[in-house]
Amino acid sequence: MKIIVPLLSSSILIGPVAGIIGGNELMKARTYVAGIRTTVDPKSEDNFSHCGGVLITSTHVLTTASCAEAAPANFVSVGAYFVNGGEDGEEIKVRSVTKHPQFNRNTLSNDFAVLTLEKKCSKKPVQLPAPGGADIRSGMWVTAMGWGLTSASADAMSSEKLKELHQQIIPNDVCRKALKSTTIGMSHVCAGGQRGQSPCVGDMGGPVIRGDASVDGNDVLIGLIAGSDGCGVKQGIPAIYARVSSVLPWINSVVKNSK
Repeated sequence: MKIIVPLLSSSILIGPVAGIIGGNELMKARTYVAGIRTTVDPKSEDNFSHCGGVLITSTHVLTTASCAEAAPANFVSVGAYFVNGGEDGEEIKVRSVTKHPQFNRNTLSNDFAVLTLEKKCSKKPVQLPAPGGADIRSGMWVTAMGWGLTSASADAMSSEKLKELHQQIIPNDVCRKALKSTTIGMSHVCAGGQRGQSPCVGDMGGPVIRGDASVDGNDVLIGLIAGSDGCGVKQGIPAIYARVSSVLPWINSVVKNSK
C-alpha cells in the first residue's frame, strides 16, 4: 500500500511536485498564473519561481500548503510567462500566508494555502468552480500549467517558459487502484496516466483549469498541482490534484477576513 508523502525533489514517490513533462509551451502568458518566489532580487541565485499559484481575487493568490512550506512565499509574480517572472510578471509582496487548518503533510489532503498580497494586482483573476465539485466529471479535459522539470532524468532542467498539459479526469476509485493508495479522498482529483505526460518537480501549486485555456476569461479553476508518482515514468499512473471545490467555504472565509 502506498501513502502520499511529501516530495520536494524528483523522487519516485507520490507527493508534492514542482514541472510539466510531455506538455507544450503556451503561446502567451495567462493573466491569473502566479509564480511563488522567495525574492525578486535579480542578483540572487533564488530569483525564480519555485512553485506555482493562481490569482483568485485582486489581492489573493491560491497555492498549495506544500508550496508554502517548501520555501518562503515572500513574493508572487502574476501573469508571468518566464520562470524568473521579472521580465513580464507583476511582482507583488506577500503580506500573509494562511494554510488550510486540516492540511495533512502525509496524505496531502486539504493541500491549500491562501497568500494575501500587500497591494492589488491589476491582472484578471481566474474563475472559481461551482460548490461541491459539480463542474468536475469523469472524462472531462483539464489543463495543468507550470514551469517545472521537463523530464524525469537526473540532469533535468525546469522550463524557462510556462508550459501546459492536457489530461482527462479519472474517478477517484480508479485513481486509488492505480496508485495502490488509500489516501485519495474528497480533497483530491486525479487525471491523466499516460506515460511521459505528467506534472513534475517545480509545478507544485500551479493551476489546473477546465478546458483548454484558450481564452483567459473562460477559464475555471478546478484544481492545483499537488502530487505525482514518478513524473510520468510509468504508464497508467495518474497525477494528483488538490480539488478546489472541496474547500470553497474556507477560501471564501479567508478572503473575506483578510481584506
